[in-house]
Amino acid sequence: MLLNVVSDEQLLTSQIVKTILLLILAVGIIFNFIRMLRVASARKRTVNFIIFIILSFIFSIVLRQYRIEAALLKSPIYVPGTTTGYCNVFAEGEGIEFKYEMDGRKFQLCNTFHPINKDSIKVPGGKYLVRVSRNFPKQGRMDFQKKID
Repeated sequence: MLLNVVSDEQLLTSQIVKTILLLILAVGIIFNFIRMLRVASARKRTVNFIIFIILSFIFSIVLRQYRIEAALLKSPIYVPGTTTGYCNVFAEGEGIEFKYEMDGRKFQLCNTFHPINKDSIKVPGGKYLVRVSRNFPKQGRMDFQKKID
């Protein structure tokens, strides 16, 4: 799953992947719900219910990311941000920690720097634009291709 994408192309690709994943999960949820109703065995019904709950939970997580990236794609706002150090991004490896301010609130996040070369990014103290959405101000993504002089 693409979690820290920034450019329009990356966001659009991520949306396509998440749409396919959501459709697959929806089919699995519907299939397990129908099996829950039709199966006579209490044991099989319990197994289908557990699978139904797990798929529903995963669906909600993917849907939330889908909504965040849709907001970043459709109505981005760029605010200045500053790199503060290195961090680890879950399942993606090393990232860069940064801070930014929006509507008087301060945020500190971490995102990957790929495909940008790590050595070309000034850490700490680098000034870059952060792509955010008014709907999800805590979910900013630093764009290391948009340096502020």
